[in-house]
Amino acid sequence: MKTLFVPLFLILVASGTAQADIYTWVDAQGVRHYSDSPMASGAKRANLPGLQTVDGNPDALQQLQAAADRARSKTNSVESRMPRLLSPEAEQTFRDARGIVPVSVAISGSSELRDGEQITYYLDGSPIPQSPTDDTQLSLGNVPRGTHTLSAALLYQGAEIRRTEPVTFYMKPPSAISPLNSNQNASDNDSDSPGTTTSAPPAGNVGGAPSTPKLNTNTNAARPPG
Repeated sequence: MKTLFVPLFLILVASGTAQADIYTWVDAQGVRHYSDSPMASGAKRANLPGLQTVDGNPDALQQLQAAADRARSKTNSVESRMPRLLSPEAEQTFRDARGIVPVSVAISGSSELRDGEQITYYLDGSPIPQSPTDDTQLSLGNVPRGTHTLSAALLYQGAEIRRTEPVTFYMKPPSAISPLNSNQNASDNDSDSPGTTTSAPPAGNVGGAPSTPKLNTNTNAARPPG
């Protein structure tokens, strides 16, 4: 059985020695050998096919280089985009019975997203159901009472580029302040307080004190018969 050492043959063809004479022979075990010199008696010059070469195309290489430069520039431009949360602000408190929180984000100072960009919002570390989204402004609903965190991640073609630091905010119950009685004495409440109204005292009743009846001093008034 004859075995052909193809790997050695390919190495010789691909190397510079392929330009010189190549010899081949078969040993006693039936194995064919190749060499650049006749290593054994009976070695013969091998008839090898000529190597095919392809001339480089400078224009094609320049086009490939230009495409690579454009891709690199676009990647750098995308990586320079920075998201920033405008709302909610850090340590901001919301009082809303429906748990609504307005959310707004800017990307490198702009509220507009570029082609291929989206945003994922994370409430308490978990993405909200609407994410990813093309909206830079939205409202969260049914946020429970307590302390929460919110962050926003900028995505490009589905891959996360940047994420903001989490912002802490608070949801508290609505304030239950009853309206003031408009007839309450002004001395009990500051008349300059918002929503506070006071009524003026009646004429002749300075400061709201009871009026004193006036005495009749007419001496010519008719006297009752004696």
